[in-house]
Amino acid sequence: MKLLRNVGTTTRAILLAGLLGACQTENENALTPQAPATESDRNARTSTATGALIKDGNIDLTYNSQNQTLLSKEFCPNFYYDFTYAPQLITATRLQYGTPSTEYKYTLDASGRCIQSVTDKTYIYEYNASGQLTKFYNKYQPNERREFTYTTDADGWKKSLSIVKFYDEQGAKTKQLAFSYGATGILDKHPLNPDVLPAGVSKYLPIFGNFNTYLVKTLIEDKYLPNGQKASSNTYLYSYTLDYVGKAKKITVKKIDGTFVSSTDRKYFTPTYNF
Repeated sequence: MKLLRNVGTTTRAILLAGLLGACQTENENALTPQAPATESDRNARTSTATGALIKDGNIDLTYNSQNQTLLSKEFCPNFYYDFTYAPQLITATRLQYGTPSTEYKYTLDASGRCIQSVTDKTYIYEYNASGQLTKFYNKYQPNERREFTYTTDADGWKKSLSIVKFYDEQGAKTKQLAFSYGATGILDKHPLNPDVLPAGVSKYLPIFGNFNTYLVKTLIEDKYLPNGQKASSNTYLYSYTLDYVGKAKKITVKKIDGTFVSSTDRKYFTPTYNF
């Protein structure tokens, strides 16, 4: 306030207006797309639980200040999602610079699992008795679907995703993914949804059940022609660098012949203390 006493009337009014503008609520600010802040700025504005994933490749994540387990924002290179929560409903507002915002919605059952998502299309989700996703399909074109099969882990206690089959609007099989985890698997200490969900559905929302116990070691991708004949088959090998608590901090994917495919760095929140 000493600053305000030492300036003229006009300058004082400008400073007060700036201070009042800074008091707008987070929800009000979210209505207008803004230029993405730096990673450190975003983390400073939210209360993040120790160990939470805050960066996955070129995706930055922040969490709800009232409940650190809830995803707040998902920053992609050219747009971001802002998540709001209501009983059995999650709304993701997609904000892209220079374009109108779009709302995507997730309807949850009493156990917190997604039973319907509305993005560019509307999908219905089904689960087995263990709460694992077994199928999702286009509500208005149900032949368009993906089916999930699980196999018992090496330790015999749980089941992990084994096969995903993709079908188009005519019911023709277009692709199949086969996952394996190795005889002695590496425990997945921060599991995410696999990249098999519909376009626009966040892989960072833990609302689709549990998919795996261990990190994927091998992925076989088969693609099919409309007549059902296999068109191609590729095998991908995954390797990991782990952090001090055993979470994957670097994921490298190569084809079985050694051809490099991708490398993804992950970062988890670690608090810093000033003594």
